[in-house]
Amino acid sequence: MSEELISKKDLLQLTGISYGQLYRWKRKNIIPEEWFMKKSSFTGQETFFPKKQILDRIEKIKELKDDQSLDDIARVFSINEEIVSDRGHATLSLEQVPQQVLQIYQTLFPNNKLEHLGTVQLSSLLCVNDWLSKGTLTIDEATQFLNLVETHKKEIKLDEAIVIYIRKFGMGNWIIGNRHETFVDQKDSIIINVALSSYLNKSVK
Repeated sequence: MSEELISKKDLLQLTGISYGQLYRWKRKNIIPEEWFMKKSSFTGQETFFPKKQILDRIEKIKELKDDQSLDDIARVFSINEEIVSDRGHATLSLEQVPQQVLQIYQTLFPNNKLEHLGTVQLSSLLCVNDWLSKGTLTIDEATQFLNLVETHKKEIKLDEAIVIYIRKFGMGNWIIGNRHETFVDQKDSIIINVALSSYLNKSVK
């Protein structure tokens, strides 16, 4: 079944937004450029949109625009789309992270909004939940890990990242490497050695 479309004219009429608003939201990447589809009609070329997606998006924009800037709204949508589409990890969401782990994160980073967390941060929180629930780490060790992730979140590639924790003589050391370039010479002291993405598709109770 082909996707139902709506023309630009009908969209503006139905939603009550202006031409200027629509294209301003496009420039800010609040509405994806690929949703603007040029198609032939009896009047020539006309712009169409995926009907359900564009109507849902505009409704959400209207809800947010009084309290947030366009740049903040764009960031919310870009992260939500990353969470949904990121390399097949469609089950990753904020709701999967237990409240007690979110509280640890909020204590560490009180100025960060939870709804803005990306996949790297969310997957790290799922890892921390598992390690703490099994007693693998202390709270202090877990917060060291979260601080490291927060510092390097833009450089960490989710599907390549390997997380290693070494504890020796009471001292711990975190390593975030990748599948191709991680070398460790203290195998007897390794407490954790997992892929950062390994918890993404596991249900969290």
